[in-house]
Amino acid sequence: MNITIPKLLKTALSLFISFILFLSVTIIAFYFLLQDGVEFDLDRSNKTLNDLSKRFEIEFDNDSSISFKANNKEINTYLVLNSAIIRRFGKKLIDSKNISLTTSLDFKNTLLFTSQLILNNKTELNLFSPVKINVKEADLYVNNIQNEDEILSEVEKDYFPVVINFEDGKLFDDSILLGSFNLNLNINQYQKRSDIKSYKIRLKSSETFPASYIAQFFNDVERIGDDKESVSFDITLEDRSFLTESNSSVLNGIIQIRNTTMRLKKFPVELKPEPIRRLNFDLNIIDNIAQASLIGTVYNPKKNLGLQTKPNLQIGGTINFEEILKPNLNLIVNGYDIYFAKLENLNLNGVTDLTVSIIGKNVLDLSGSLKIKKSSGFLVPLKDTEFETKHRIREEK
Repeated sequence: MNITIPKLLKTALSLFISFILFLSVTIIAFYFLLQDGVEFDLDRSNKTLNDLSKRFEIEFDNDSSISFKANNKEINTYLVLNSAIIRRFGKKLIDSKNISLTTSLDFKNTLLFTSQLILNNKTELNLFSPVKINVKEADLYVNNIQNEDEILSEVEKDYFPVVINFEDGKLFDDSILLGSFNLNLNINQYQKRSDIKSYKIRLKSSETFPASYIAQFFNDVERIGDDKESVSFDITLEDRSFLTESNSSVLNGIIQIRNTTMRLKKFPVELKPEPIRRLNFDLNIIDNIAQASLIGTVYNPKKNLGLQTKPNLQIGGTINFEEILKPNLNLIVNGYDIYFAKLENLNLNGVTDLTVSIIGKNVLDLSGSLKIKKSSGFLVPLKDTEFETKHRIREEK
């Protein structure tokens, strides 16, 4: 799977490789001096570092450094960027307290690495030892992530492994604080691309997470939100074999929403959608299988809203997240004294009890029954009925 090189990885490695180019000859010449370790300040007043900083859109404090220490077989390398800010096309992507990169260079491979760069202006990536990148207390702005598939004219074989760890980060979408996160990425780094080998991310909601943020992911939802609402979640998504064709991601966690209101754009049938108020939602996910429960009140606009305090809508069942972007629903809806009105003529209305089965992914199979308790405006009073229909909730893409 080809993906764009992550900005953090591209920037940190570019700085690292550029510094190696300038210092490799010196390192080889003074190998024995490196046994005691040497450290260089990364002062951006240096023209070369300043040019690199602008080229890769990265800022860091002048107390950042790179150090080398040799042992019997290799040179250990440690790069530290303090107060690092990484931008993408001028927009802030990562604002981190500290970014560190560690790796080691085999002495023999260092010689080969240098000679290949001098003679061929390129090198075999498998000469590199695994690279570890730690990003501490970073603000990550997901709205500025822009991944694009790259079209490669040749098959690349040489790569080196990279491990990226985000610790105690905060996830933002523009100015909205979504929550705190920890992320582990294992990557195979090629010359022109990065392949994710495995990943694990844990995301916990912020205290101010708005339910309105969820509405954008559902075509049929107009908006979600209430002044008295609360939202909390703690979810973990992991994939230990991302490069395989089979679905290997595993989702675990809990999601809770309390005292919010959901307004729908439309129903699967030509009825006016009434808001679902005092909505409480629980989702408990264990190894991709979620137990779902929703309770709310569909108000009757012909009655005093203050007197309608009891919930009259319940939804329960399972959701299978084995295909994370195409969850498989298996739900039952039960409604009592549910008000309805025809969309083209609100004078045609009534009250019904209902039971509906919802099964499917992109296209849902809906089947159920209506027990009409009252109907108004119809030439012939409505009778109890059973129905089957289909409803598309998202496009195949």
